[in-house]
Amino acid sequence: MEQLSQHSSSSPVTKENGENKKLSSNGVIINLDHGDPTMFEEYWKRNGDRCTITISGSQSLSYFSDPKNLCWFLEPEFAEEIKRLHNVVGNAVTEGRYIIVGTGSTQLFQAALYALYSPGASSEPLNVVSAVPYYSCYPTITDFLKSGLHKWAGDAWTYDKEEPYIEVVTSPNNPDGNIREPVVKRSGGMLIHDLAYYWPQYTAITSPADHDLMLFTISKCTGHAGARIG
Repeated sequence: MEQLSQHSSSSPVTKENGENKKLSSNGVIINLDHGDPTMFEEYWKRNGDRCTITISGSQSLSYFSDPKNLCWFLEPEFAEEIKRLHNVVGNAVTEGRYIIVGTGSTQLFQAALYALYSPGASSEPLNVVSAVPYYSCYPTITDFLKSGLHKWAGDAWTYDKEEPYIEVVTSPNNPDGNIREPVVKRSGGMLIHDLAYYWPQYTAITSPADHDLMLFTISKCTGHAGARIG
């Protein structure tokens, strides 16, 4: 089944200005195949111009938005808003961290794999694992470029090689929503924490995540998947 259309005799209820308001259930579509977050559209339309962002025509003319930053194409104002959002929500430590943006978290995942590879450390590709059940696209994304630098090595629960590895820790996990921690825990291991769903609309925020490498994405935070920002 690719799509599920929600139609119910009792419409869902939301709070607006302290009063209960029924939301229309007609035309609410949840795409189970691609996870397209169009169900947020009614929310953003209801908020109207309060959420409108204006970009001046004189902005973003240079390739170098912030030459002193590691991510030199990241607009300083946007970087500050990212920090402010994480601080308000309390889901990630931002102090003393580099913020890197990309075309969605998929691009950043590939960049992280490349960055964690150490030339000369081994003649074999670096093994990449994640505990079952894991996000179904991880194997494809890992092997897509066919660089020979890393390869998908399967389930972290059964990984028993005495070789360097990267473990992808997705928390809350996709597809089961469970809170995850590293499984392999061996010397020579490196971690990528995929925290795409670590937002209060999906799970309780118990403490700010504090890991060396953390991935977030706008598509899960606000529903703006088409913006392609990770």
